[in-house]
Amino acid sequence: MSRRRKIARVATRGVRASAALPDSREFLEPLARILIAIGCTPEVLERQFAAICRKLKKPKHPFEPLTSAYVADLSHVIARWHVDERYVDAQGRPNALPLEGPGPSLKELIGKVLPQVDATQAVRALIDLKGVRPQGERYLPTDKYLALNRQPLAVFEHALAAVLGMLRTVEHNVSAPPGKRLLERVAMNPRFPVSALPRLHDSLNAELPEILWKLDQKMFRKELYQRAKRFTRVGIGFYVFEDPQVTGIARGRERRRAQSARGRTPKRSRRR
Repeated sequence: MSRRRKIARVATRGVRASAALPDSREFLEPLARILIAIGCTPEVLERQFAAICRKLKKPKHPFEPLTSAYVADLSHVIARWHVDERYVDAQGRPNALPLEGPGPSLKELIGKVLPQVDATQAVRALIDLKGVRPQGERYLPTDKYLALNRQPLAVFEHALAAVLGMLRTVEHNVSAPPGKRLLERVAMNPRFPVSALPRLHDSLNAELPEILWKLDQKMFRKELYQRAKRFTRVGIGFYVFEDPQVTGIARGRERRRAQSARGRTPKRSRRR
């Protein structure tokens, strides 16, 4: 079994409750409703989606009940490890935890964050995602965050959860009264210099992780110290997009995409 499939197997075992999404309609339905609300007809959407799907290759593996929420929740194990006084030392640094035992342990921590998940399988997923590292017979987190980009499948599952959350927020805000809308703000500049993009991305990558970390701590304190009978998953995210995409795209490919968007066929260069 490949390493990527191993991650998928680990992530799906024991997760079949509300954290798992039933099928792809969870994503398609809100997107279709938004497109229809702005004037697209169901018949046109059906034809266009069928045409798109005909161009795509069939997947090597069948669709499994999606576990994107579970993958995202694994990062909360790492975050709580850095904040919960039960798992940190006098300086606020994460303690090295044994796998299990009568006192604080990694399995106990996982059980507090993901009580519906098999702790052994979650430990394996955290190790495969390089979220924890062994220290003798104990474990330590490798960072404040769980870097999902180390495994392609985890990246896609996390991305789908973010897309679904965004779609639900947009759809909710369309019909909700002003006092009931969720936060949805975008800063957009239509004429941003391409030469300034590297500095912009460097600045955002340097500043935003600390902002997210503070927000995560604030949510954790509410979770830990406020008595409640009802709970819901809350996500706060920042993202950047470029239109057309420039960062990470080769110049020749970028030029062809821009010409295609304008409806012109790129001319072949001639050598003289």
